[in-house]
Amino acid sequence: MKHASMAIFSPNIKAISAALLLSASGVALAQTDKPESEKKNIERIEVTGQKTIAQLKKAFDKQRFEFLDLYNTINETAKYDMLCSYERTIGSKIAKKQCEPRYLKDFRAMAIQTSSDSPGINFERLPTDDHLQFLTKEKREKAFEHVAALIATHPELYESFSKLDALHQRIEARKDLAKEDNE
Repeated sequence: MKHASMAIFSPNIKAISAALLLSASGVALAQTDKPESEKKNIERIEVTGQKTIAQLKKAFDKQRFEFLDLYNTINETAKYDMLCSYERTIGSKIAKKQCEPRYLKDFRAMAIQTSSDSPGINFERLPTDDHLQFLTKEKREKAFEHVAALIATHPELYESFSKLDALHQRIEARKDLAKEDNE
């Protein structure tokens, strides 16, 4: 008999428990829809950090190489390509990425070849970087005009250059702030 009476109440118990669950979920939903005036004010704390000058310089270098890669893909004039390679300074084992335009690299190679009358390289007559900069001044000005024209006509190159410029301005602002703090 016990099993028969339990069988009769079983559907009723299921229906009652389902009704209780549904009504409880309705109450829970009703509780979340409070008007703005009844909600508690929660204090909000915003934390902003500043990058160090070294971190900004690292971000600048990363953005500079991204800009140069994009520039090289867009540029169609070979003499204005930027050639990058890893080089170590004398006495250091740390290689740094150095970039220079193709016209300067070609001019340096020609200057080295013509610097000596005898076979081999005469290190005393090699041109310095300042001397090479002076001798290629006109080409450098044309290269700047070429880069400016590409930036003006390619939005993605302009956007990359804008990021580079923003990082440069942040670095200069941080340097100025550091100078003011030291005075």
